[in-house]
Amino acid sequence: MEQLDYSLVSAETKLFMTDVCTLLDDILQPCDLGAIRGLMVSYEFYKQATDKLLEDGIFLTDKKGRTTVNPANAVAKSYQTQVMNFMREYGLTLRSRQAIKAMNADVDEDNPLAQYLKNEDAAV
Repeated sequence: MEQLDYSLVSAETKLFMTDVCTLLDDILQPCDLGAIRGLMVSYEFYKQATDKLLEDGIFLTDKKGRTTVNPANAVAKSYQTQVMNFMREYGLTLRSRQAIKAMNADVDEDNPLAQYLKNEDAAV
């Protein structure tokens, strides 16, 4: 998708989004740009938060010596959820790709219910 601005995201996010857009090239419409941009931004923020977690660890120690959970953990979790929601919506998870394949016409050739429904549609 040519209209995505990769100038403010990491090379990893650019590569991820290039792969996503290549995979979805034949079905994306201009009206999908907002959602695809949302996926790109969410992925970048997820990446930044997980990089921070890997750098600092999941626990931080404050000035008084108390251990707290790194706030980047909540950020990573939130953006991971958003990324997964976008990916499910666009058939980009393993499970959603399998569901799409299950609806393939080749599979329906041996499916009695699909054949019945196909014949009913043809009769109408």
